[in-house]
Amino acid sequence: MSVSACGWHGGPMASIGGTGERPGDSAWGGETIAVLGVIVALLPLGVLHWGGAAEVDPQHETISDYAWVPGGLALLTVSAFALAAVGAVLAGGLRRAGLPRPGVPAGLLVSASAALVLVALFPTHEPGTSAGFVSAVHRAAGGWVFAAVPLAAWLVARRARTASGWRAAAPALAWSAGVTGVLSAVFLLSHVPIVIGGSSVLPLMGGVQRVLYASVMFVLMATARATRLAIEHTLSPADVTVGTQLRGAA
Repeated sequence: MSVSACGWHGGPMASIGGTGERPGDSAWGGETIAVLGVIVALLPLGVLHWGGAAEVDPQHETISDYAWVPGGLALLTVSAFALAAVGAVLAGGLRRAGLPRPGVPAGLLVSASAALVLVALFPTHEPGTSAGFVSAVHRAAGGWVFAAVPLAAWLVARRARTASGWRAAAPALAWSAGVTGVLSAVFLLSHVPIVIGGSSVLPLMGGVQRVLYASVMFVLMATARATRLAIEHTLSPADVTVGTQLRGAA
């Protein structure tokens, strides 16, 4: 018998009971997109590290210096745009997953995505030449990415403690965001002597940046996983049962 009144779950009942909404309608594919985005970002970097080994010292020179390796700028652009897409997807996922007060962390992720686009459009200066406006924009945008992503993840972890669907992921997310934040602070502060005196006091700056870059990617994937689990938590057992019945009937 078809029932049109509101059911136990607060929505219109379908003819066989439940909310009439399949679990697939509430599923979130953002974690898959995030993982694919990170893979797409890593592949060009792997090519650059292999092909540009004779021109860029990975221990002392930054990833941005690969822009001057043949084909380097195009590969760096692919990598930056892939991570920008991940940030944008996660920002939307936070709101959908019912994170308390998602506005600030979502805004930080969107701003990091915009900064990654600027990183690609404004490459660093060629080694051996003086830094100019384009290089300054590149550095500022890159610095914001390293600051905004761990801060956004830390804010998500803080808010996750008060939401049942998020609570289990809070400790791991807080730790990963904290470690990334410390690495980011060390790397960004090392640029102060460069701006003032033209040289760095941080040994192995290139190596530190690469570890930080990997840590940022890990934080993005950890945030994606926490978001996916929170969205799945919103599906009640009744919804899952109804979805299974509907798929079987089809």
